[in-house]
Amino acid sequence: MLNYGEELAYWYLRFNGFFVLDNFVYHQTLENRNGDADLLAIRLPNVEEPIGGSFEDWDEKLFTYIGGYDVLGVLCEVKTGVRPDLSKAFEYPKVRYALNRIGFSKYEVDEMLEGNEHFILQCNQKKFIKLVISEHPIRSNNTFLSFSLKDIEKFIYKRINDYTWQKYNARHFFSSSLIQYMMYKKE
Repeated sequence: MLNYGEELAYWYLRFNGFFVLDNFVYHQTLENRNGDADLLAIRLPNVEEPIGGSFEDWDEKLFTYIGGYDVLGVLCEVKTGVRPDLSKAFEYPKVRYALNRIGFSKYEVDEMLEGNEHFILQCNQKKFIKLVISEHPIRSNNTFLSFSLKDIEKFIYKRINDYTWQKYNARHFFSSSLIQYMMYKKE
């Protein structure tokens, strides 16, 4: 079950055109112990939806970092504690595992991992972002991009506000009681 931070992060990515997998499991291998990542997501180019699915609807803050791409992957850790530990969140074996799961070729994975110390990994026009979403401020650095839960919540409320009638009338079809409640509050 997702906690409130993970749920908000999930819907933030969904409302930005990603297909999202929550609690992505890292199975034990020779270089990796069992564990999980909060979210793993993929976004293909040319995403469109009739309600909230055009270029103007995407989060400008996120897409400023991305630019053009053929395939975009995101490995996302969500931290709601006061002193989050990110020391192992984006270790080499975990990032490799996630890149393989998204479906990048061996060549692309090797090429991307040469720059593993940066928050955005890239091979040609295929990109992968290491993202942290946190309740308490964490500064972005070279190794990961960081957004606050307040920014995520603000984006979600803006999307709900922009499409109040459509979102409110469809609220029961969203699998999240938190999002249903946010849609109810905006109406």
